Amino acid sequence: MVVDRITGLLQRTSVAGSRHRFGPLAQVRWLQVALWLLVVSGPIAATVLAFHVGGLDSRIDGLSRRPAAAPVADSAGAEGFAELYVASVLAGDADTADGLFGIAELPVGEASGGGWFVSRTVSLGAEELAPGYFAVTVAVEVAAEDAVSERERGWVAIGTRFYTVGVVETGSGWVATGLPTLVARPTGPPPPELLVRRMDGLDAFPELERAAAAFLAAYLTGVGDLGRYTVPGSLLVPVEPAPFVTVEIIRAGSATSTDGAQLVAAVVRAADAAGRSQVLEYSLVVSQRDGRWEVAELLPAAPLGQ
Repeated sequence: MVVDRITGLLQRTSVAGSRHRFGPLAQVRWLQVALWLLVVSGPIAATVLAFHVGGLDSRIDGLSRRPAAAPVADSAGAEGFAELYVASVLAGDADTADGLFGIAELPVGEASGGGWFVSRTVSLGAEELAPGYFAVTVAVEVAAEDAVSERERGWVAIGTRFYTVGVVETGSGWVATGLPTLVARPTGPPPPELLVRRMDGLDAFPELERAAAAFLAAYLTGVGDLGRYTVPGSLLVPVEPAPFVTVEIIRAGSATSTDGAQLVAAVVRAADAAGRSQVLEYSLVVSQRDGRWEVAELLPAAPLGQ
């Protein structure tokens, strides 16, 4: 930068000399001034550069001293292993369980007296006790063998039980550190507050409950034209094949979101042709057009409170 300024100064001096016809002495004087500027600015430039470099060093040192974010342990492998292990032990599958056990080498084949059947398992989460060592909680749907007659045996559903098991990662894979521990049902967190806080009916909006019931009937039973109960251009289509023959709203409520949208929450009892019923819940965004309520959107889950 300094050299560029000096070069420009010399060029302007040369031009001025050509215009005003300065003599050789004047040109020498200008050259001496320029050289002295270069000599003087050298230490200044070096000082400025050192200041910036020093500041950069301090920033780098600060970054190096900043604590790094603790990595989040990936427990997916431990949880999948725990599900398989608990199911194998409860079912008395000694071959599988002994192969998975690995560390304690307990007589897993004798750990279960037999007569148990595991229909489904699901991990409820894992707590890291030490690096690579997890305590996994597994929910298990259990059935017990039952003698229907002297020649026939069946299975009786026991319900869902909860087990914890220690699982550690080794150089050759996951292994369990002990047999499953039967525990009480874990206490879940309180439910979140939803946008529709009260299911006290839809009396404040005449015809809204009837419109919602007609929409859900067309959606779940195929009775009626779904397009009659949705806004123009809606992409909603009924469930096919229709799983139910009747739908009844047993509880409903409504609320208005901050953007002015009207929301309806409805709990319904739907029954099939054999009389088997399910209780389901739907969250609908509705709007009014020409005095008629229409469904604008079927939400995948109830919206949270605002």
